[in-house]
Amino acid sequence: MVHRRTRPFCLGLLAFLSACGMAPPGDVSSSTASATTAPAASGATLVAAASAPLPSDAPFTDGEHAFAAVKEGLLKTYGGSKVSEDELYRAATQGMLEHIDAKRTAWNKLLSPEEVRALSSDLRGEVVGIGAEIHFETATGYTEVLGVLPGSPAEAAGLRQGDTILDVDGKLFKGETQKDVLAEIRGKAGERVTLNVLRDGKLVTIAVVRQIVSYGVVQDAMLPEGVGYMRIRSFNAKTAPAVTVALAALATGGARSMIVDLRGNPGGGFDDAIATANELLPAGAGIVTVVKKGVPDETIVAKTGATKLATVPMAVLIDGETASGGEFLTAALHTGRKADVVGERSFGKWSLQTIEDLPNGYAAKYTLGVLRTPAGESYDGVGLSPDVEVHLDHAAYIEAQRTTDWTRRAAVDAPLRTAMHLLRPR
Repeated sequence: MVHRRTRPFCLGLLAFLSACGMAPPGDVSSSTASATTAPAASGATLVAAASAPLPSDAPFTDGEHAFAAVKEGLLKTYGGSKVSEDELYRAATQGMLEHIDAKRTAWNKLLSPEEVRALSSDLRGEVVGIGAEIHFETATGYTEVLGVLPGSPAEAAGLRQGDTILDVDGKLFKGETQKDVLAEIRGKAGERVTLNVLRDGKLVTIAVVRQIVSYGVVQDAMLPEGVGYMRIRSFNAKTAPAVTVALAALATGGARSMIVDLRGNPGGGFDDAIATANELLPAGAGIVTVVKKGVPDETIVAKTGATKLATVPMAVLIDGETASGGEFLTAALHTGRKADVVGERSFGKWSLQTIEDLPNGYAAKYTLGVLRTPAGESYDGVGLSPDVEVHLDHAAYIEAQRTTDWTRRAAVDAPLRTAMHLLRPR
């Protein structure tokens, strides 16, 4: 979860950003550099590497003077590429954020102006990209195209469902992650990105011009036997209103029970996640407890509460990419709606980050607090265990996503099929 000075949000691993998304801004990797023995400018020899690293709890006293000494030395005698004072301040700021807390290095970082703009677009439900839904396969480094949005740049360029993206602008992704693919696909509106894709055993090169793409963050459908289905991909400014519309459609369709699919939901805007929970929970039900330094714990509860399908039986689908807001909504529905939770253990990100805009256009993102259930339970680093554990392998997932025939989809999507079974009238 990330809290911006102007608005909070929750972040994790974003499995769907219309392939025009970017890496979840909190999901970064850090690197370490090994030092070697090198001659100093004076001719003396400095041994910069020790036989063993200092313990992490070793005190670093008189830090201000130590920082000034290192800064002065780098500016005067650094033997690598030329460095400026501004570059050193940037490195120092980034270092502070990424290394202040080893447990939260993945969530604390310095955001560039481009990342800040992209993040703002994400939270509005609009991203600059190509308009395709993708799934990254870690074992191969290739990316499956699960769908192409109607009217999108991807559709106009000829990208198709079922294509396999081998590289993006010549870059391969073996050993990397979906967020790396998304970050490469995303860029500035009007810029061209070139994809080499495998289609029916043949290599096809497709050039796509990136544009602003609005994507449906909520999907709804009526399944057999009166089961209403709602998939919530992430939380942004459009999510809660879309949930309201979807609930009304399902109620009109005669839904007698409901599945809330939060698989792949990484979180998003904190306030947006709370507003969404308010549409699904009864008034007064606890949503999440926020624990911050120096202030009393705050338990947030549903205010107006659900008005459509408020009492029908419910099941929630989760997987290893359900994180942050997706997780606390799952826990709240499990308690407040007695929903059955089906699928795989969730990701385990129960922390709140804040975004602080800096005068130079950059922004600092760092951890503001931790999240717990209203009962005081924390699943940070652990994740939620489903009531019914059901695994969905990659091949079945791809097949399920490629069809809009819900009977056929349920036949290959074991977690969905299990949830439908649990909701059958007894």
